[in-house]
Amino acid sequence: MDLKLVTIYGSPTPPGRLASVLTVAEKYAITKGAQVQRIAPSLDNSGKFFYWEEESLRLIEEANSILIASPVFRGSIPAILKELLDLLPVRSLRSKPVGLFVVGNVAEHYLGVERHITDILSWFGALYVPATCYFTAPSLNDGIPAKNMSQIVQLVDSALILSQSLPDIQLGPPPLAEVHGR
Repeated sequence: MDLKLVTIYGSPTPPGRLASVLTVAEKYAITKGAQVQRIAPSLDNSGKFFYWEEESLRLIEEANSILIASPVFRGSIPAILKELLDLLPVRSLRSKPVGLFVVGNVAEHYLGVERHITDILSWFGALYVPATCYFTAPSLNDGIPAKNMSQIVQLVDSALILSQSLPDIQLGPPPLAEVHGR
């Protein structure tokens, strides 16, 4: 089975600490035999607005598993990440493992993004990979500490193992969004 992993850089800011975490995860996934594609929001010609390319939606639909990287933004996810999730049809994430990397300024913000993402993933019928990898931004100032490396590896391994164990299986019942034709 070809392992197709899509990583989502869910921030409108230039790549920094969050992107470095995602890069480590991607490099590790490649050593495990995964084909990795990163998607990120694009900036329009005016330089003012971000949007998602149609190609990004296609890549998510074709993926076996997904890793989302999100900053904490006002206790939740950034609007650009929510926009991506709003654009996806239910079939894009249904029964797919989805793992989450989050960077926030303080440890107390760790549940904000996780809570919102898990609600949204439930709507899709996605398989949330248990336990978010949460990093405080200051802890990444000098690179990724060794203790965080093991968390990254565990999240990637979990997402890949789930996708290999459940190929083309629709776990159910179907999400309400599918039942009601959304």
